[in-house]
Amino acid sequence: MLDDGPRLYLATSALALAIFSCYRNYWNKQSGPPLPPGPRPLPIVGNVLSLDAAQPWLTFNAWKSTYGDIIYTRLLNKPVIVINSEEVAKDLFEERSIIYSDKPQSFVYPHFASDFNPAFLPYGDRWRLHRRIYHRAFRQAEIPTYHAVQLRSAHKMLFSFLQDPSDYSRHFEMFSVSFILPITYDYEPKAKDDPIAHIMERYLDRVNAILTPGVTVILETFPFLLKLPSWFPGATFKRASLECLKAGHDIKEIPFQMVEERMSTGITAPCFVADTLSRMRLSEEDDAVITAAVKETACMTFAGAFETTTSTLLMFILAMVLNPEVQAKAQAEIDRIVGKDRLPGFNDRPSLPYVDAILRETLRWHPVVPFGVPRTTTTSDIYKGYFIPKGLAMTHDEKKYPSPDEFKPERFLHEYGSLTSDTMPLGFGWGRRSCVGRYVADAALWIAITSFLAMFSAHKALDEHGMDIPVVPKFSPGLIIHPEKFPCRIVPRFPDTSVETLTHLTGLDPCVNIA
Repeated sequence: MLDDGPRLYLATSALALAIFSCYRNYWNKQSGPPLPPGPRPLPIVGNVLSLDAAQPWLTFNAWKSTYGDIIYTRLLNKPVIVINSEEVAKDLFEERSIIYSDKPQSFVYPHFASDFNPAFLPYGDRWRLHRRIYHRAFRQAEIPTYHAVQLRSAHKMLFSFLQDPSDYSRHFEMFSVSFILPITYDYEPKAKDDPIAHIMERYLDRVNAILTPGVTVILETFPFLLKLPSWFPGATFKRASLECLKAGHDIKEIPFQMVEERMSTGITAPCFVADTLSRMRLSEEDDAVITAAVKETACMTFAGAFETTTSTLLMFILAMVLNPEVQAKAQAEIDRIVGKDRLPGFNDRPSLPYVDAILRETLRWHPVVPFGVPRTTTTSDIYKGYFIPKGLAMTHDEKKYPSPDEFKPERFLHEYGSLTSDTMPLGFGWGRRSCVGRYVADAALWIAITSFLAMFSAHKALDEHGMDIPVVPKFSPGLIIHPEKFPCRIVPRFPDTSVETLTHLTGLDPCVNIA
């Protein structure tokens, strides 16, 4: 049971929230332009009880039909604006980016080793330094330098599918690991249980599981929950915080020190950490600031790319299982352009518009970051007659396309088959806070999808009677979502496919470094 201290804190917190809620309701009615429309909040709890706890973005989408493209809601004591329209997102996040490029700050982030995540950094000098580091390494002109390692990772993935087609989730994870770690740290993962990959994945598992919008609001409302001793019964958040802090220290320090040790011997090959340190230490005065920034940007390069790339590829497999006609059409395009005597390469991309349309539709169909990343305003604003207060958090989930639940790559193609100009910015964000790694991620996703379709097909699994087992999609909770494991049957497209065949096509030795 709780002692009198926490009981008193809960009581005074509830009273303070009630007074704050009443004051805000009075202020909203008396002052200037109105807030955007939205569901009527309850005292203290706001609209929390109306949300789908597992998939709250579905509630936001449902509210669109009643309240429109810009919605005001309140989650406990946190007011939120929900953006459900591409037009509104462009108007605010791009045309007024100087106002809408900040991020809501929370005392919760440092407790879960997330205060160095660029998605959460406030719009200021630290964010600009991180952004400058990322831009130099991952601007569009630099992406061809990563093609070789991405192609090799895709080819290694094909061997994994051939040897164990049932473990498709892990094969996509290893694809992500095997191109991100060499690019970032000049480190080639050796096996499925690679220690560096394990450090990175442990951090992501803990942060993604705990740092959800709902948990953040709870902890901001009742901060004493993070002050309880870890041994205290029910101190779940405190124990999770300690685990995240340990994992956060490890991802920043262990792989970085590995690169620094190699640099001291002069044997380091080009990579994000070595190149950035060498360049910036020559031009910057504060070595401690630069070192900290490189540690943070390096580990977040892995964090940002691993989770989203893997989750998007799992969405792709789900889409192929549910839409066999789409898969067949893409494979016919690959066979026509590439043939069957070689594997696709990046030079083939302009000639494979339908495969590109599949990638865009995968990003649109079930965005793996369905909330987007919340933003906050740096000053109050008026938009279409509505008052947007300073410091108000924002999120958006775009559903502008007809029949949005259907998987239709054709929506990204002109009638005569060429790609439209719609590059689906939702997958990588808007304006000044758009994902700086979008070009390297786009290339990785394309080569993984194209390589898979060239050699394999994904189908529904069969029961003991040879009948299709129905697939009912379910998705994980968290900031970044993915399909929960579902039964599927992945088979080679050609009956003579073997390790020898892949060795001939890829030029890789399957006995060396094929995880």
